[in-house]
Amino acid sequence: MLRRAWLGVVGLAFVVVASVTAMQGQEVSLRLKFSPKQIRIYEHQMSGESTVTVKPPGQQETSFTTKAEGKVIHRERIDEVDKDGVAAVTMTVSGNLKFEAKGLPEGPQMPPEIEIQPISVRFKIDPRGKVSEVRMDIDELRNRPPVPAPISMLQMQGMSWQGLLLPEKPVKVSDSWDVSAKVDFKLEDRTLEFEVRGKARLVALEKLNDRNCAVIEVTADLPDTGKLFSELAPVPEMRENIGAKIEGQVASKFWLDIADGLIVRSETSGKVNVTLTFKTPTGESFTMMSKGSFKDEQRLVKVEQEK
Repeated sequence: MLRRAWLGVVGLAFVVVASVTAMQGQEVSLRLKFSPKQIRIYEHQMSGESTVTVKPPGQQETSFTTKAEGKVIHRERIDEVDKDGVAAVTMTVSGNLKFEAKGLPEGPQMPPEIEIQPISVRFKIDPRGKVSEVRMDIDELRNRPPVPAPISMLQMQGMSWQGLLLPEKPVKVSDSWDVSAKVDFKLEDRTLEFEVRGKARLVALEKLNDRNCAVIEVTADLPDTGKLFSELAPVPEMRENIGAKIEGQVASKFWLDIADGLIVRSETSGKVNVTLTFKTPTGESFTMMSKGSFKDEQRLVKVEQEK
């Protein structure tokens, strides 16, 4: 009797292993799906730290470090979907971050907590995740104080859908594909072009909270969005006196619900280097450099249909 029981257990284990192995070898077609007026709410646990070096004209450079962590909510509303499945999406980001700074020079200090007021980005995205148009309200950006790297990266998510571009053809576990793309970013009457470069790989097919998910790893270079700094100057004459360069890399892991075409979880870590240069009326330069890293754990908390 005992021997039969053990044989049954071994047989069941063999069936499970065989099923999982077969599933990993099957090809799947990966697509995002959108429903008009659908609202998706995600919660993010974010953290970041950076070292900032400031060099005022004619003075010695000073350095200080910053750390930030907290919870951020991002809300996506599917405004409309055309006959080809391309969705117009409005994404709004808000939240609170605890902030810590060490080594700041004398003068105004940074607050211990930062409230991120709601700010929106609008974009169009097709079922593969290719973004064709990004719009932000430039006045809304100008009237807000700068935010730490983790939040600014999330605000720019619409530029590349976090670098997640799905493959054209069905793929199986271990297959990889290119996620490089160019995106037009529209500010008032001007259009800026940014380029995202990266690679993706299907690493597993697994269940997550009763959802059959494709697990995708992505590594990407962040687009240099430095020219946005000069465009945000309140008057055109100031734009030519502001220079900025942003460099960075991200590594992400996404869980995509295959049936619903919906991202249900992601983990992202990255590094960002920022260099800002301001020319004074006398021709001298003020330089600020920041080297930092950030982490973001995202999970889907609610999907609802707007009435």
